[in-house]
Amino acid sequence: MSFPYPLVIFDLDGTLVDSAPDIAEAVNRTLTDWKLRTFDLAQITNWIGEGSRQLITYAMRAAGSDADIDAVMPGFLKHYGDTALDGQLYPGVADTLAALHGQGVRLAVCTNKPEQFVRPLLEARGVLGLFDGIVGGDTLPQRKPAPEPLRHLATQFGVEPGKSLMVGDSESDALAAHNAGVPLVLLRYGYRKQYDLDAAGAVAVLDTFPELLALR
Repeated sequence: MSFPYPLVIFDLDGTLVDSAPDIAEAVNRTLTDWKLRTFDLAQITNWIGEGSRQLITYAMRAAGSDADIDAVMPGFLKHYGDTALDGQLYPGVADTLAALHGQGVRLAVCTNKPEQFVRPLLEARGVLGLFDGIVGGDTLPQRKPAPEPLRHLATQFGVEPGKSLMVGDSESDALAAHNAGVPLVLLRYGYRKQYDLDAAGAVAVLDTFPELLALR
């Protein structure tokens, strides 16, 4: 039996790619530039998922700074760019994406990471060619958890939202899917913070990425 969804939309950080160490490095370099305290990986990982501006806002405020974030962002984005290609695919991601692509499933990415960093990272990991659509956190006026990014991708491929699938790891992904009327799969290994994945109304909550292929 073939895969039941003609379009699968994936979150990036914490779903396809383990990028937390690289993001944390960019955050801490920025804090050091501003002569502020730095934070460990666990703390910074807890701030990931709401876009780069909110991430560095959390870090700056936690470090005791009330600096204008507009003044902080250029330096942060430079450090972000310097580390953005270091993220690694989670186990089984490349083979699973290739298997879905081979079945004729259209694949897309919907992330709150700035779009300029998304394609180079996917290309560096050798999977860019498997994706037909990418929406970053600054591609549209809205970003997750708003429904517009998912609806935009569904419209792009001529697929009804209810026949698409969102695969993610966080509350932001779950809310975006529910707001857009898109079925949801969640992954336990990502950056979920304290979010209760089992209470999110997902069609499945998976321990590993390759389990996605068993959906029917």
